[in-house]
Amino acid sequence: MSDIYMIRHGQASFGGDTYDRLSPLGHRQAQIVAADMLSKKYRFDAVYHGTLDRQRNTAEALFLLCGQLGIDVPEPSVSEAFNEYDSESVVKCQVPLMLQEEPGLSQKVDRIYTDRKAFQYIFEKAMRRWTSGRHDPPGEPTWTGFKSDVRQGIQALMQRHGAKKRIAVFTSGGPISVAIQAALSLSDETTMEISWQLMNASVTRFKYNSQGMALAGFNDIGHLERENDPALLTYR
Repeated sequence: MSDIYMIRHGQASFGGDTYDRLSPLGHRQAQIVAADMLSKKYRFDAVYHGTLDRQRNTAEALFLLCGQLGIDVPEPSVSEAFNEYDSESVVKCQVPLMLQEEPGLSQKVDRIYTDRKAFQYIFEKAMRRWTSGRHDPPGEPTWTGFKSDVRQGIQALMQRHGAKKRIAVFTSGGPISVAIQAALSLSDETTMEISWQLMNASVTRFKYNSQGMALAGFNDIGHLERENDPALLTYR
């Protein structure tokens, strides 16, 4: 059996000019998860991350710490298969249709990037519509396509590295939830709901062999909880 550790990126910059960068707290979370993995004597045969800055920056905390401690770590493999879906584009596509059906949403839509509760309400509603596959505007990315890309990336990783390997994948909630879906045969709706439970800098572990993949650990944040700082426990 081999192990895949899928690490969700640290907190990004919600409400900032560019969401796709770690906040100061996100950098701290990344440092904590890296230190925890090395304290457990984890040595990785391969390290992957997507092309997004928040994923790459979270992975860099591991490389930096390994360099400081003189620990060998493989050069990262970068794969778009582990990118998050473009939630901003999904919301922009879904909101006009949502407003036609429910005009009263306009007040929440106006506050979507300044009010976390308004954002969460609109975001979840738009994501449920998207995963249903019944509201796909022509030419726009689909949930089915996103799932296919993630699963192909995981399959390629498994085939490339084979047995008795330990692999780290620094990614986002969407790809992690799709991996869980593949392991547990979950519905699309449940898969999306699981993605909302994944915390920043959490670790979800899978085991795999030639027969397939199994979930071995979900949303582990013990390394953050041991810091005794509630501010470290974030979802966005």
